[in-house]
Amino acid sequence: MPPVVEDPALDWDLRPPRRIRTALIVVVAVVVVVVTVLIVGMWRVMGAASAPTPSPAPTSVALAPPMAYEGDGGYPIGFPHTELGAVSAAAAALEAAWTLDGTQAEQAAMLYAPPEQRKAASDGARAAVSGWRETLGLPKDGKLPEGASLRTQTIGVQWRPRAQDQIEVSVLVQVTATTGGDNGQTYSSPYAMTLLMVWYPGVRGENQGDWVNIPDPTPPTVPQAALPGTPEFAAAGWKSLKTA
Repeated sequence: MPPVVEDPALDWDLRPPRRIRTALIVVVAVVVVVVTVLIVGMWRVMGAASAPTPSPAPTSVALAPPMAYEGDGGYPIGFPHTELGAVSAAAAALEAAWTLDGTQAEQAAMLYAPPEQRKAASDGARAAVSGWRETLGLPKDGKLPEGASLRTQTIGVQWRPRAQDQIEVSVLVQVTATTGGDNGQTYSSPYAMTLLMVWYPGVRGENQGDWVNIPDPTPPTVPQAALPGTPEFAAAGWKSLKTA
């Protein structure tokens, strides 16, 4: 197994060309993640003497479990109609869509997109896979060297409501890319992306809504990528994930 290179610049080195990034946001507008039993609100101070003491904002959260899994890849769907449900859907979408497998990327992109945007999502997914492969020095299409792969694992989240049933979710993932072959190299680095998630009634069938990713009409703010446990992670506002 090739050694893992901890590359803090991987989020730049592995970033697809700008045209690919735009397409990917459609996929990832294309793609979608977490639940809310935690409502972090603003306390309204009515008076110094009677005001309750605010509870500290949670520094870690547990992603919401899905109701079902879809397709050969077992993609999670059916997240709760809550803020944390939107977060969980966003994380699931990003983890599923970032891959070197074009078929997998297209399936995931369409699954986490609203019906009217699935064609654009599919096109964006193909372009994104090609871009990742090219960046890694791999064939842009066709068969990959044995062992070549790209995967992501969610390591942090943060979010804010934008409108009713519309949540802006920032997802921090650990990207691990392996070029495969006899002399393959493995890279690993954090990467952050912000997705706009909306609740779409009936997208999973009659009376079965879910969170999907749509293109953001305004340029999203992307928090700084950092590893959990570092000062930069806390300063950027990330919440780590609770493990069972």
